[in-house]
Amino acid sequence: MLKNTILISFFLFSFIFLHHFTKAQHIDCYTIAAGKNTSIDGSVTVGHNEDDGGPEMLVNWFKVGSIKYKKTDSLTLLNGTKIPQIGKTFSYIRFQVMKQKFGDAYLNENSVLICSDACASKEDTAKGNIGYFLRKIIAERATSAKNAVKLAGKLIEKYGYESSGRTYTIADADEVWMLSAVKGKHWIAKRIPDNEIAIIPNYYTIQEIDLQDTANFLAAPDIIEYAEKRGWYNPEKDGKFNFRKAYGDSACNIADYNIPRHLAGINFLSEKQYTENDILPFSFKPKKKISGKDIEKILSSHYEGTKFCRLPENKNPHQNKVRGICTATTQYSFVAQLRSNMPAAVGALMWIAPYNGCLFPYIPVYFGIYNTNEKVRFKDYKNAERLQFENDKNNLDSFPKHSYYTFNQYVKFIEQNYPERIEEARIFKNLTEKILSRNQKNLEKSVLEVYKSYSDDTKKILTDYCNRYFDNILRISKQIMNK
Repeated sequence: MLKNTILISFFLFSFIFLHHFTKAQHIDCYTIAAGKNTSIDGSVTVGHNEDDGGPEMLVNWFKVGSIKYKKTDSLTLLNGTKIPQIGKTFSYIRFQVMKQKFGDAYLNENSVLICSDACASKEDTAKGNIGYFLRKIIAERATSAKNAVKLAGKLIEKYGYESSGRTYTIADADEVWMLSAVKGKHWIAKRIPDNEIAIIPNYYTIQEIDLQDTANFLAAPDIIEYAEKRGWYNPEKDGKFNFRKAYGDSACNIADYNIPRHLAGINFLSEKQYTENDILPFSFKPKKKISGKDIEKILSSHYEGTKFCRLPENKNPHQNKVRGICTATTQYSFVAQLRSNMPAAVGALMWIAPYNGCLFPYIPVYFGIYNTNEKVRFKDYKNAERLQFENDKNNLDSFPKHSYYTFNQYVKFIEQNYPERIEEARIFKNLTEKILSRNQKNLEKSVLEVYKSYSDDTKKILTDYCNRYFDNILRISKQIMNK
């Protein structure tokens, strides 16, 4: 009885806390990161749902080329702090969510991928300067996932992190890490074992650590001492240091906003099954080798077949009474296949669905494209960067020719009568994905045969292929609405 009373009190407090916290930054994102030995094809696989604010966001997809800078050039952070530029940046693909500081995902020419999930911390006194530009700097400079972690750690220690807390999933074709940042100058990172999978909703998941094991852990030098100083950790009472317990906000750590999402993903893939009363692991061994399709299923999930599926009267699962994985605030969903047995132009592949993975097919974006489809981006990248936070100029309604305007209308159309209209959307999604899956092997084989001798031809083939399927989902979305 006492245990139930305590849990109810914590859940009520967590609701109040989260309602306040989401005014500052939305905390609905969700990430799955799988080591290379867990996947059928040997790829490092990362799945991510990006959730931000609401359904009226404008999202640009860009391919950005390498840029040369002078020694005197610098990058200016949002608060005016200047960071020296490097001589030459790496090229990258960027998914840019307008109006948002933390909504972007990046993939660079070295197959370094970065995305993130907000995680509330206990920190209430520290200050920081860097946040929005952290992942861009990583994309421009990182040669590997571990190099990216070290680079991010140095930037946080030097300039201070501005947000309450956040965990960055950073991967390449060989390994994947999770780096948890705390407001101020503290951070910790843990490598996901090659034979395990990690899932993170919106709380810290790194628990016990071993800072002597630098192959698997990296951190700010005083990560433990600072927690002791603040009274968050007492070695005599608490035993081994646990980062999540020490730095994570207590309400966020037990919130029903987080636990069902974390639990559902783990139990879908894990050899061992868990309950909401268990301490959920940082990472776990899967019951079988996984594919990108397995991750897509989780990212598209509304808790079907579980006690957490509590649909409203209109049966729209994006308004489920328990916060779901695939929701009304999902701006894009992707599964990244990072493969070391082929050049990054082909081996670094993102399967991306605009908005919800349950409504749209996951279509390919190969790193080797010339650029993304012109219908899903502003014409000028510099202009897109300039307009990022000019909220009166980057509204979705201001760009009716942008594909996200059409995709937004499509989502609204389906949700007006979800039970009746979802079936046609599923047919559209499943048929498209079936064709893409069947074509992938032959496409990549033909591209790799000419890659070394005809790199420009390779880029054209990949660009045309990706554009064709993007145009296809845009066209069919319109057709379904106009029936």
